Amino acid sequence: MDISSYFSARELVESLGQPMLILAFILSIGLLLFGLHPKLQGRIQWLLLAIFLVLLAGYGLLAWFHIQIYNFLPLKDPSSGTIFGRYMIPPWIENEKLYFWSLLTSIWLLLVRKRPVQFRVVVYSSLPILLFLTLATSNPFQEPLGSFNQQILGIEQVLNTQDAKTQGLVLYQASQMLKGFYNSAYMWMHPPLLFFSYSVFVIGFFGSLFMLFKREKEYDEFAYNWAKAGYTVLTLGLLIGYPWTVQAWKGQPWWFSPKVNVTIMMWVLYTAFLHTRVYLNRKGMWRTTAILGILSFSAVVVTYLGTYVLPGIHSVGGR
Repeated sequence: MDISSYFSARELVESLGQPMLILAFILSIGLLLFGLHPKLQGRIQWLLLAIFLVLLAGYGLLAWFHIQIYNFLPLKDPSSGTIFGRYMIPPWIENEKLYFWSLLTSIWLLLVRKRPVQFRVVVYSSLPILLFLTLATSNPFQEPLGSFNQQILGIEQVLNTQDAKTQGLVLYQASQMLKGFYNSAYMWMHPPLLFFSYSVFVIGFFGSLFMLFKREKEYDEFAYNWAKAGYTVLTLGLLIGYPWTVQAWKGQPWWFSPKVNVTIMMWVLYTAFLHTRVYLNRKGMWRTTAILGILSFSAVVVTYLGTYVLPGIHSVGGR
């Protein structure tokens, strides 16, 4: 392990990434100010594009850091020096999740055009909220990959000892984590599909919110189209996650996991929301549909937070 080069890369990510994230947040506040100023409303798309490019640059920095981990931290047999594994970590784990979600949301906001200014400004508010939460609770540039870093420090400490048995045990555990989690093909498919759907649901939520106050068809269609797109990707992500669950929890009653049940609840709520449109013209169904859309998005928030507060393999502590 070239631990010094790894730490140098980590420090670079911290020093360059933090200003990028702060800049993106400041620019996102500008979205709201531009929306309130008639003369600046025509430049909102350019501001959105600038935010997206800043977030993309930050994400590129995170991806570069992951490549450095692959290069500098190979798992080696201490006796022969043979490399038996390298970390190929996807850039959406640990404290990178919410940043990835924010980046995707910035893309979808670029597509929200030809809508009333009042509506667009409210939709744009999702980005400063997400970026504030990223800064406050899940900053990927502050202690990058903290849990992974602790594992690496532990491995490095053991490798500096002369206890061959302990070295073998720790390296075996690291190799199992490498295969079952960090380098798993499912890790490259299941989580990004879920975060893709979450970010799409953010946009659709505002259509349901406006349905509560205005009985206009465009808000119903807006909420439905975005929810339908998110629901399709969510369903695909859950189906891909099923064999991973069976593999990771072999012989265990995985269906009792709180996070799994909350996620299924979210899927059921969106299923119901999409089907209520069949009866939209019936008395009371317009408001019911709007409330169900808001409730469905609330389930998205609960599902995401469940990673931090619910026990099980999906929890931060479970990893």
